[in-house]
Amino acid sequence: MIPVCKILIFNENKYNLVTEKTQLEKSLISFLDNNVDYQVIDSNSKEECFDLVSNDGDVQSIILSLDLKTETKDVSKFLNKIKEIRSELPLYIISDDEMGMKFIEDSNDIESYFFKNDLNTDPDSIIGYIINDYRDRIQTPFWTTYKQYVVESNDSWHTPGHSGGSSFRNSPYIEDFYHFYGRNVFAGDLSVSVDFLGSLSDSSNLIGKAQEAAAYTFEVNKTYFVTNGSSTSNKIILQTLLRSGDKVIIDRNCHKSVHYGILQACAYPLYLNSVYNPELGIFSPPTLSEIKKAIETQDDIKLIVLTGCTYEGLLIDLKQVVDAAHAKGIKVFIDEAWFAYSLFHPRFRKYSAIHSGADYITHSAHKVVSAFSQASYIHVNDDDFDEHFFKDIYNMYTSTSPKYQIIASLDVCHKQLEMEGYKILNNLLSHVDELKSYMSTFKKIRILGPEDFSKVFSHYQEDNLGHDPLKILIDISKSEYSVHEIHRYLLDEIGLEIEKYTHSTILVLLTLGGTRSKVIRLYNALKKLEDGKVKLNKSKTKKLFDGILPPIKLETLPSEAFFSEREILPFEETEGRICAGLVTPYPPGIPALVPGQLITKEHINYIRQVKSTGLTMQGVFDGEIYVKK
Repeated sequence: MIPVCKILIFNENKYNLVTEKTQLEKSLISFLDNNVDYQVIDSNSKEECFDLVSNDGDVQSIILSLDLKTETKDVSKFLNKIKEIRSELPLYIISDDEMGMKFIEDSNDIESYFFKNDLNTDPDSIIGYIINDYRDRIQTPFWTTYKQYVVESNDSWHTPGHSGGSSFRNSPYIEDFYHFYGRNVFAGDLSVSVDFLGSLSDSSNLIGKAQEAAAYTFEVNKTYFVTNGSSTSNKIILQTLLRSGDKVIIDRNCHKSVHYGILQACAYPLYLNSVYNPELGIFSPPTLSEIKKAIETQDDIKLIVLTGCTYEGLLIDLKQVVDAAHAKGIKVFIDEAWFAYSLFHPRFRKYSAIHSGADYITHSAHKVVSAFSQASYIHVNDDDFDEHFFKDIYNMYTSTSPKYQIIASLDVCHKQLEMEGYKILNNLLSHVDELKSYMSTFKKIRILGPEDFSKVFSHYQEDNLGHDPLKILIDISKSEYSVHEIHRYLLDEIGLEIEKYTHSTILVLLTLGGTRSKVIRLYNALKKLEDGKVKLNKSKTKKLFDGILPPIKLETLPSEAFFSEREILPFEETEGRICAGLVTPYPPGIPALVPGQLITKEHINYIRQVKSTGLTMQGVFDGEIYVKK
């Protein structure tokens, strides 16, 4: 499959446009490339240009042939609108030479500027410049060389011990393991002995170049690859920024890795309350009023940590948070594990942590975009970033023998987002719209959207919350079948593995690997459920719990309680004691108890209620929990 690179030339003068397009097409002959299909397309109206940028994801650069002697503000607005749709597109201006300096002084949006005379006398230089920029954008410094090295089939006289797979391949007992995965998996399982590929811990050589390329794609100062998941990325950031006793505002809904990271940093967390809807069984982001109150009323806050996109796709208006925090000198760290594509489509960008100006961002590259499991990005945009200390913490967590396949997947992942992220996301969004349209007549099963969330969360509209429609949350509360029966039906009879469910909803993720045919199969399964054309037991699923999560009241630093001498007791007998572990019902994964917390009767009732539903209770061992002795 050969990628298509369309170069769009815009000129409102139709006669000139034909001439310019012909000149550029002739120049393309000098740059024949069997690996890319270069094409020049044209537009002579702003509306058509916007339409092509919006709907043709193969447009990879735009040449704007303009008369800058007219009002330059109109041109700037034009360029800004293009960048609002596709921020990654390079823009090139062709105009009069005497206007160049003035225009560049007023605009930061263009890649380069050419004189009209260049188009007549040396069009090859313009096309060459643009194609060179395109080739820079599709670089994968690590993957390209790593792949070449693996294919060379060098003798392995270094770790790992399977020596390119020969210990598997030559064994009558485990050769099936080799043949199942294939040669390249084993030949590509290298060690740091291959110096020129670089060191992950030092960000050297090709790994360092790959991280720089990723930082360019994500529009950040620094990007680091992590090969043992965003759980580790979160801990690295927290231990870099926090010292013993430092105050940190934290969304209670944060992933447990954030809670553990604060424990390890010996910091003092100030928890934001969870906002829970018992009918749907889902949590929303905390209210902006509570966040701003914490920022304004608490002294000496070092950091605020929030989840940028909830499991179900609810989005917080991060720009308001970042502005309020930065006004008080507080750094902002956003766990954006489920929203790594946020920067690459205008439908998502205003909720993007990077776009909103957060200082630190983590992305689980394996969750919704194209990388192997455990692949994660750390992005840094903090001008006060202490890279040397960060590297010490990073090396505490990073293996000296990282999986090179994971590193390579992070390299190609950012390339895909850079070159076709917009195109893929645009297609996925249209698939969701089509699915919603066909399901609009359903009476028992429906896809939830902003209008539904605004009814169940009072701060949804007031706080300008949003929703990622690629997190397809399906309400089955009016169905006569239990969620367990529906889950079994989808998996066993239809072959659909869903992400998660509550007593009244099922969550389906439409990731970069989603296709229209998969959406059609989902619709087929849901239509059969809607029409009752299934053989399932009719029953209802019990609600997970009705009440609000009891608030967290810390009696001591979490780290002090966690690392103290402790004992284990039946949870029913722990009222008035200080918790020494993390107690978390899963799903949803929001801690009921944290170390250092005073356990109340409400907490015990909450744990009892959740346990009665049969959910997993992490931190509860045969009905017992750890408390400070």
